[in-house]
Amino acid sequence: MKRLSEKQIQYTLFHLSQHWKNEPSVVKSFVFVNQDEVDNQSYLGKVIFPLSDVQVPQTTTISILNTTVPVLFPVSKSADLYRIDGNGNLIFAHDFLKSAFYLLSGWQELQTGHRDFIGRYPHSQSIQNRLRCTKLPLVNYYFEAIVQGFEAYGMHHNKLIERRRLFNEFGFLLSHDVDRVEFYHYREIFFKLKQYFGLSKRYYSKALTLKLFFKGLLFKLNPFRKTDPWWNFDKMAEQEKRLGIRSTFYFLKQEHKNMDSRYQFSDTKIRNLIKRLINDGFEVGLHGTIHSAKHESSMMGQLREMTKALGHKPRGIRQHYLRFFHPYTFRLQIKAGLKYDTSLGFAEHEGYRNGYCYPFKPYDFERDEMLDIWEIPLTMMEVTALNYRELSYEELKQSVFDLIVEARKFGGIFSLLWHNCRLDEYQYPGITKFYNSLLESIVDVSPTCITGRKLVETIS
Repeated sequence: MKRLSEKQIQYTLFHLSQHWKNEPSVVKSFVFVNQDEVDNQSYLGKVIFPLSDVQVPQTTTISILNTTVPVLFPVSKSADLYRIDGNGNLIFAHDFLKSAFYLLSGWQELQTGHRDFIGRYPHSQSIQNRLRCTKLPLVNYYFEAIVQGFEAYGMHHNKLIERRRLFNEFGFLLSHDVDRVEFYHYREIFFKLKQYFGLSKRYYSKALTLKLFFKGLLFKLNPFRKTDPWWNFDKMAEQEKRLGIRSTFYFLKQEHKNMDSRYQFSDTKIRNLIKRLINDGFEVGLHGTIHSAKHESSMMGQLREMTKALGHKPRGIRQHYLRFFHPYTFRLQIKAGLKYDTSLGFAEHEGYRNGYCYPFKPYDFERDEMLDIWEIPLTMMEVTALNYRELSYEELKQSVFDLIVEARKFGGIFSLLWHNCRLDEYQYPGITKFYNSLLESIVDVSPTCITGRKLVETIS
């Protein structure tokens, strides 16, 4: 990637406008120059953005908000963020625009081209992993540096620079992917035999695995059986209502035999559940099947069935397994009429895949244009913490609050995904109590609790 094109600059400035109220006289002063021409111009009272022509990131570190931050495309050796010269020009010390664009647009993912066996961009290949900064929203820091520069420029030229924040404190978006609804489904029951005999990965002890197999058979044979432990939606909803939370539930239909759900949107039980959630003020969205990330017929078919079950078209989607192909999956979502996606997070590490704790619009490199759909970044998924990273409950909680600290700095969003089937007391003893306590702790620090739909309505 050479220096940013005009369209790429405008794309980055579009997102910068979420952080300051564009003062027209300041915007008119913007000048974009090659990095080696910054000091060779006779500008007066301009805002000068140096543009790096380096192909790949060549990082240096600076301090922003008392935090050490890597700049991906430095253009000087200065530790300062900017300077005001004798002609009243504001000159930025580094190419903050390109550094922001590189992460925000997903350029690094196209540059490396790596995919895991499911088709996901792996955290291990990311620059955030290499620089050990996945939990820092770097784009927000770059925009902070720019806005600080604007404020210094405004003071020098007697111009009012007003900041913008999305939330007074931070936004909390809680969501649930409804992958499984029956712990005692026949497939789950007999799968435990495979686990017992070592034919599949075992999540419980050998004795407990056999016990759960027989318990499942008895459950199916008992006409007076209690509620299945994975059909826990009423308990989840009541806890959230008590705390003043309205979350988003993303429902997944059965399409692929082994990798999707084991229910259909047309099932009476599912339709009634969706109706109850909607009536209680929760959002219901689409959890795109494994095929929908690549196949238009799959995406459109699911949308029709979900619309019929909902009574209206869903606004948002998260792709199953976070499987995503940039920009093709976005194009399918847009064609389906969806207003936002919330799939872009690393499966194996919590944090900021695109370096930003605000909603943003993706960039289509093939067509060289901004796409008309919002991405709400996924910050933390419980599977990431408990399975991939094998964190303890306390470590998971600490990581959540590390991310909340970052979101709060910028008035951004903290997004937490927790599957209903992950409240499994057999696999994770004490998980329900911990989860409820975690929600209480988050609410105690005064977030604005919001659904994906309401967030997009707010910013659109």
